[in-house]
Amino acid sequence: MITFDEYRRHDGIGLAQKIAAGDFSREEVLQAALARLDAVNPGLNLLAQDLRSHAQAQLKQPAGGSVLAGVPLLLKDLLADMQGVATGCASSLLMGIKAQQDSDLTAAYRQAGMVLFGKTTLPEWGLMPYTESVLHGITRNPWDVEHTPGGSSGGAAAAVAAQVVPIAHGGDGGGSIRIPAANCGVFGLKPSRGRVSMGPLLVDAWQGMVCEHALTRSVRDSAAMLDIAAAAPQTARLYHCPPQATSFLDCLQQPLPRLRIAVTDTPWLGGDVAAPIRAAHADTVALLQSLGHEVTEARPAFADVEILGRAMLVAVAGETAKIKRQLQAALGRKISHRDVEAATWSLIVYGEHISAGEAFWARDVINAQMRIAAQFHQQYDVLCTPVLPRLTPKVGELAPSAKEEKASRIMLGSLKLGFLMKNNPVVDRNSRQSLAYIGFTAPFNITGQPAMSVPLYWHNNLPVGSQFAAAHGREDVLLQLAHELEQARPWFNRTPDL
Repeated sequence: MITFDEYRRHDGIGLAQKIAAGDFSREEVLQAALARLDAVNPGLNLLAQDLRSHAQAQLKQPAGGSVLAGVPLLLKDLLADMQGVATGCASSLLMGIKAQQDSDLTAAYRQAGMVLFGKTTLPEWGLMPYTESVLHGITRNPWDVEHTPGGSSGGAAAAVAAQVVPIAHGGDGGGSIRIPAANCGVFGLKPSRGRVSMGPLLVDAWQGMVCEHALTRSVRDSAAMLDIAAAAPQTARLYHCPPQATSFLDCLQQPLPRLRIAVTDTPWLGGDVAAPIRAAHADTVALLQSLGHEVTEARPAFADVEILGRAMLVAVAGETAKIKRQLQAALGRKISHRDVEAATWSLIVYGEHISAGEAFWARDVINAQMRIAAQFHQQYDVLCTPVLPRLTPKVGELAPSAKEEKASRIMLGSLKLGFLMKNNPVVDRNSRQSLAYIGFTAPFNITGQPAMSVPLYWHNNLPVGSQFAAAHGREDVLLQLAHELEQARPWFNRTPDL
């Protein structure tokens, strides 16, 4: 039997090495993860589906030969299909639909020998930057349970921060890996568009803004996970991503040259930046300078807040309306406002009132930002910003109030007044407020370039992440920089007191 202290002492690669050496068995490592899950989940509510019986069956199969073989893994309950299990998306509509096959990424994790034993919580359909749903309830931050872990990969971040697992799968469409990573003090990387397969059922999501990867306690685990994901065959490829010359894990051993790093603490989607966030950013800038990098105040000239925010809203709302149509076809019936949460329905209705012309306009805005980013990175290797404009909110703070939900259901559901949402100044104002919260992260989903959150700062015992972005296809640069920062300011043993 492995004690929790023995288990938590290792990252994923360390656990796999212990298993390969015969010091630990796969069963012992899984039981240690399950024991920790059972100890902390009642207080954190991070698990959407308990799949320990599936894990026990997987242990009867050969171990696999990757550097992460035998390591327990939690999947986010969105996109990562697992044959015979519902991909629930925090929606009661989907809990009865079992996946007919593994997604390409899930299959790659299995092939690597990782042991899948559960699915983590998220907001309904992964739409919100906090993890609260009617189906699963509130997921809480291990650093302070009165605060949210963020979203939409909130359950994954809570699981890694609480040391249930050293690695958890996540997805990122507007910051959904980086936001919870920042709020929970773990490492989170969003890969380049096209790096990771979304097949076999999808070729993209949210107009290419969504990418899947992982949240980890160590940088090398993230690199190893990206090697596994990038090596998986893509059943259909919509976006080109340049192949990596050497493995991402091996690149961590290569010397990092002096980088040209642009820095800014001004978000692209409006809103104010809190003083602790500016202090964290200044601290990170000083750390970069102390490591010998060339640091310059500069930022890409993305579209102004009105254009960028509108394009993001149109793309997400349009995609949400599309999902409604797909679900209706799968279920063989119409979906009403009673089937989903009020916030989800409002996005569906908004999306249904978007014209085809505006949808294609939003696509052109996305493509234009890609070109701006590419030009910017001809001059700078990396861009450094905060992840969020404020400290992690308290649970319930970002969610609509009961009064707002009731009013929304009456207007958009019972009375069917969805046409009032078009060019509605109240709706537009509320949307701007929501977009301001993701004003540092969402632009890099729009551009498709890789970006990461690195846990370098704490304020009153709450983590504050620093974000770094590089040119499309240059995750190697980010991982090398993260590895250097990890050595300069280690965070692995900085864990919440649970």
